[in-house]
Formats: sequence, C-alpha cells, structure tokens
Amino acid sequence: MKLIFLFRRKPATTFEQFREYYERHHAPLAASLLPYFKSYKRNYIRHDEDYRPSGIGVKADFDVVTEIGFASRSDYERMRQALADPTILTRIVQDEENFMDRSPQGRMMFLVDEEETDEQLLKFLASQAVGPPAREEASQT
Repeated sequence: MKLIFLFRRKPATTFEQFREYYERHHAPLAASLLPYFKSYKRNYIRHDEDYRPSGIGVKADFDVVTEIGFASRSDYERMRQALADPTILTRIVQDEENFMDRSPQGRMMFLVDEEETDEQLLKFLASQAVGPPAREEASQT
C-alpha cells in the first residue's frame, strides 16, 4: 500500500528552492511526526527534459511525485490517526505553506497498490527482446 502525491511549488519559489526546502526541512519533519512510513521517496520532475512520445498528455504542471509506502494497512491507519491530531496536522500544513502550492490545483493524492517486475525477469525479457540490443552497464565493459 502506497500514497502517491503530486505537488507544485508556490509561484514565487524557484524549483531549486522548492527541492532544497523539501529535502532539508519538510521531509525530515514529516518523517519525525509520522513514523509509520516503510519508504518515503521524492521524485523531482525534470522540467529541463522535453522528450515526450506522441500521445502522452501535456507537460507536467507539478514539481514532485512523492511516494509514501506502508508495511501494512495498520501503519497507514496509524498515520491517518496521527493526522487527526490538530497539533501534528497544523505543523505539517504550516510547513507546506512555506514552499508548496496548497490550492486544490497544486496537489493531488492517490492511494495505490504497487506491483513490481522482478529485476531478474526484466533482464531475461530484455535478452529476448527483438530490436537493438540493450546497452550494457558501464561497469561491465
């Protein structure tokens, strides 16, 4: 079980300021107030890369995709209970207001179940692929 969030920075905040604040202040704060995460990842969107295959929507209007994983449903519920505490919620919201666009358009959330293809299976499937061979990793040359 995992939560996926899409967040946008405040209009007056640069991407670099947003990322630095999230990494140095907000992520440690959230992890300390909500110690129920199995994983906590921030995936910063590369706005400097323009590659987009045809048929793949419009350019992202968000700056980060955040993933919060839980070992169990009970850990997820414990996090929800903690967020019902006004003291904890207020600290998180006040900190988000320092760097995030907290409007409804500036945030999205999804509760998802994750499936992952095993690395060995990926290697096997790549070896069976038709077309140009997969590039070898630099360490194997």
